Amino acid sequence: MLSGGTDRAAAVGRTIGALAVATALPGPSDYEATIHPVGKAWVRRVGGRNLWLWYRFTDEELTLVTVTIEPPIPLE
Repeated sequence: MLSGGTDRAAAVGRTIGALAVATALPGPSDYEATIHPVGKAWVRRVGGRNLWLWYRFTDEELTLVTVTIEPPIPLE
């Protein structure tokens, strides 16, 4: 769990902010992975942390799915 005001929460917030203003998704270091029960989503590592932010997107919408502490295995 992320508690507000912590360094971890701030790092996740920065990553979300970067996704929100990105001109193109997925980013160059993002990759697609799958996790139960979420299914398939794009993953971006939270800078400097062992946290991974899962997201989906369309041309109009960014959906944050979950944050995990285990690195996902990319889909091939």
